[in-house]
Amino acid sequence: MLKEKARAINTVLTMVDVILAIISFNLALFIEFGRISVLHHKDSVILQLLIVIYWTLLSNGLGTNIMYRSRPYSMVLFNCLGLSVVGTLFLVISAWAFNLFYLGIQLFGVFVVLNLIFTFSFKTLVYQFLKKARKKGLNYLNMVIIGDHTANAFVRQLVKHPEWGYRITAVIGDAALEKDCADVAPLLPANTDIEQLLRDKTVDEIIICKEDINPHQLESLVQICSEVGVVFRMYSPFFNMLANKTHMHYFGTTPLLTISNTPMNYLALKAKHFFDAVFSGLVLIGLSPVFLGIALAIKLDSKGPVFFSQKRVGLRGRRFQVLKFRTMVVNAEELRQQLLERNEMDGPVFKIADDPRITRVGRFLRKTSLDELPQFFNVLMGEMSVVGPRPPLPDEVRVYERWQLRRLSMKPGITCIWQVSGRNDIPFEEWMKMDLEYIDNWSLKLDFVLFLKTIRTMLRGDGR
Repeated sequence: MLKEKARAINTVLTMVDVILAIISFNLALFIEFGRISVLHHKDSVILQLLIVIYWTLLSNGLGTNIMYRSRPYSMVLFNCLGLSVVGTLFLVISAWAFNLFYLGIQLFGVFVVLNLIFTFSFKTLVYQFLKKARKKGLNYLNMVIIGDHTANAFVRQLVKHPEWGYRITAVIGDAALEKDCADVAPLLPANTDIEQLLRDKTVDEIIICKEDINPHQLESLVQICSEVGVVFRMYSPFFNMLANKTHMHYFGTTPLLTISNTPMNYLALKAKHFFDAVFSGLVLIGLSPVFLGIALAIKLDSKGPVFFSQKRVGLRGRRFQVLKFRTMVVNAEELRQQLLERNEMDGPVFKIADDPRITRVGRFLRKTSLDELPQFFNVLMGEMSVVGPRPPLPDEVRVYERWQLRRLSMKPGITCIWQVSGRNDIPFEEWMKMDLEYIDNWSLKLDFVLFLKTIRTMLRGDGR
């Protein structure tokens, strides 16, 4: 029943994508030529039929016809951008194939902009409506979580985002879950009869979130959910290993099964490097007046250099000097020893609120993340990337656990998941897992989403 309902909704949303594309095309004709009838009747039929075909295929292929509960707006924008740009490219090629040169390329430029605006605006309005409805307790799904201590972070996410529309009916596990789940839902023992629970309560989804999963228990749960008609989901840290790229590599004629723990998509990585070089150059040139203004403010506010240089650890242990605008007094490193007792971060990281070493200008720069701007010099020199795990201090790396060292297997970045997810409010171990999650699931789409979220974080002034 749920699958049939989802298919019906997806079909309707695909039709909406097609209708918006046709409206955008006709409006583009009116804007460009002052009338819609500029097209010959036959050409109009051909082009609009192609729009129906292309937008139907792309809407299904790119997933713009799916209303995910937990999808961020940046992901929606990325998919809408892909739909508009790729669809328009197909349309341009088709117009060229049918010798419709009299239309000109400007028409399609106007069309792609209009289609992106209309499609993204429609999706945004629908998402906002649904999120408001879910916040009010409408259209929610009941969920049962079976987990261990690894489920704590997931429970915190669900509580933080009521607009996703999930209500935790029960949590099944041990005392390790009591901290985050005590006030959220009843905590049931690990030996709870799942089948009886599904009979007694209204449950839409069951989620397993555990490090160690018993294969027999897993098989039984999948079978029960399948027979009862409940959605089954599962998370495990082992998925990070499954996400690694596996391929056959030949030494001469000897085949070796190779498992890499870093992204292997050569073209996508080259596109990332190209973006880093071009974008950092544009930032350094375009924001040069901002650089000068910040430098002047730092000089007027306190004695000392404009820039702060610090040794950091980069790709696979390479050392380099990271650049930042100075936000602290000159003798900040010496004063740090006196403040160690006030450290608010666990693990080897040092961070305190209302740090007395921070200058007045420095506090503003940190709040808006403008102190990070000089790191675009590091990006231009190839030492860093725009998006990637934050570069750690050598002293921090020395006390890393073995599994934490893998975060050094990708070039460090100015921003990453940690930067846009609460920063200092996140425990150290969870921060490390976020970086590994980024490495294991890296894609250009993920970089695009994190880039947009970073801009939102800067505008909100969430830094410190």
